[in-house]
Amino acid sequence: MNGYQWIGLIGGLMVAFGFVPQIIKVLRTRSTHDLSLFMLLIIFIGGLFYTTYAFLAGDPVFIIINLLATGNTLLLLILKLIYR
Repeated sequence: MNGYQWIGLIGGLMVAFGFVPQIIKVLRTRSTHDLSLFMLLIIFIGGLFYTTYAFLAGDPVFIIINLLATGNTLLLLILKLIYR
């Protein structure tokens, strides 16, 4: 991996795991009152498009990062619907 790829990997992992603290908080408090359903839907749909693009581009690192990010967003979206 060259320097550019490392920068992309680190940035991608930070984005992919960016929702983990929020997921933990929701699981502890069982409250999603302050989370916007519309925002989560937009991010999830965008993640689906980005993941599709990653598959079409054939970049395995990009695919994994986008699957993680979209999966975390989906989990938070499900928690939002459960803990309304």
